[in-house]
Amino acid sequence: MNLAGRTAIVTGGGRGIGKAITLKLAQQGANLVIAGKTPEPLHAVVKEVEALGRKAIAVPTDVSNYDDVKKMIAQAIETFGQVDILVNNAGGSARQKMSLFCDSTEETWDYVLGTNLKGVFYTCREVVGPMLARKSGVIINIASVAGMIGTAGQADYSAAKAGVIGLTMAMAKEMAASNVRINCVSPGPTVNDAVAKKPEGFALSPVTQELFKSTGFGRFGAAEDIANLVAFLVSDEAAFITGQNYAVCGVMNLGITQYLGA
Repeated sequence: MNLAGRTAIVTGGGRGIGKAITLKLAQQGANLVIAGKTPEPLHAVVKEVEALGRKAIAVPTDVSNYDDVKKMIAQAIETFGQVDILVNNAGGSARQKMSLFCDSTEETWDYVLGTNLKGVFYTCREVVGPMLARKSGVIINIASVAGMIGTAGQADYSAAKAGVIGLTMAMAKEMAASNVRINCVSPGPTVNDAVAKKPEGFALSPVTQELFKSTGFGRFGAAEDIANLVAFLVSDEAAFITGQNYAVCGVMNLGITQYLGA
């Protein structure tokens, strides 16, 4: 999977899944534009990319702000000439404001849809024109298994990620004739820093234990599991794949109700 000479934008590239994707694409030869809200982790990842012998820039960006997105992509083009790959990874739930649908607020919905769905629209809208003109380009949207099966207490997030999946399929139909591909990757529960760094003897909450069981493997996925698939999908080896949604969640999307492992 050789990405030498190509430029990739990864939103939310400073941490977690986004960081893993950024480093994987750099390992395959790509130069990187790393976007995210918080500057410090972005600059740290730039150093890791440069250590791999690739070029990278950090561009602090709020993807829910269209002006921010326009400036970020303009800076990418000014620095590298064009954008060959876009990975829409930025997103997240409302966290402390999570609630059952009957208790949800318009403010929370606006925040979740703005970050997870409208942000994808903004970035895609800015890169797709040049890609269509060149008849070349790849977009990967990171959705969620929540957008496939729905998650109680996260109706807003589930709706936003389902929207990302639908947008991906519609865009693929419009762009295939111009050789621009777009696919979706839907992670399930994935290891975050809090879980990865838990001290010895740390007891997982009952909710986390149930999430472990729901994957069928009795564990969370790793950020690298997502990154490996993204690296394949943006490569020439996936040249005939577009409009697809790939769940990376064990069997969670299949509705397993009981963990049958040893």
